[in-house]
Amino acid sequence: MAITNYNTLVSAVGDWLDRPDLATESRLSTFIQLAEARLNRLLEDPEMEVTSNSTATGAATALPADYGSMVSISTGSGHLTPVGSVEFASFDSISGIPRYYSITDGAIGFGPSNFTTPIRMVYRRRLPALSITNQTNWLMTLAPDVYLYGTLVQAEAFLGEDDRLVGWKAMFDESIDELKQDASRRKWGAGTLTPSLGRS
Repeated sequence: MAITNYNTLVSAVGDWLDRPDLATESRLSTFIQLAEARLNRLLEDPEMEVTSNSTATGAATALPADYGSMVSISTGSGHLTPVGSVEFASFDSISGIPRYYSITDGAIGFGPSNFTTPIRMVYRRRLPALSITNQTNWLMTLAPDVYLYGTLVQAEAFLGEDDRLVGWKAMFDESIDELKQDASRRKWGAGTLTPSLGRS
C-alpha cells in the first residue's frame, strides 16, 4: 500500500508495528504528532520558506501563526539586523525606520519603532500537522519514508523495544540526511551548496 496521506500512514505504521493493541488512530496520531515536533526542529527545507508582506505596527508585530524560525526581515531601507532581547531592551523608545529586530514573547520587536513601515519577512513555517481533516502536506508528498520512520521511532520508544528502536532510528536519521541533501540541491542546484555573491 502506497503511503500518500494521513490515513495510509496510520495503516502503514500499524502494519509495521504489528501490534494490534496500538494500531488505533487515536494512539498512532500521538506518535505522528511527536514525530512532527521533532521534524520541525530538524528540517530547514526550501518548502518551509514563506515570504510575508505586512506593515510594522508600532514597537512590535505578532508573528505568523505557522512561524517556525526567521530567515530575514527587510524594509524599503534594507535588511534588519537581529539582536538579543537584553540589547533590544536597552534601545531608546524612539520612532523611526527600523534597523534592528528581536523575537520576544511571540512577536517581532522593532528598533526604532515605527507605526507605518512596510516589512518583508522570509521565515520557515512549521509543518502543517497531519490529521483526519488535514490528510496531506508537502513533506508527505515529498518524503513519506521520513514520516513513516519518524513515527515508528516514537512508537518503539513508547513500547521500550530497544532493538527495534535502534533500527528505526538509523533509518530515520538516514532519511533525514538524504532529505537535507535533496533540499540543498532543490535550493541551490546540483553541485552548488551556497550562492556566489561575487568575487574578491
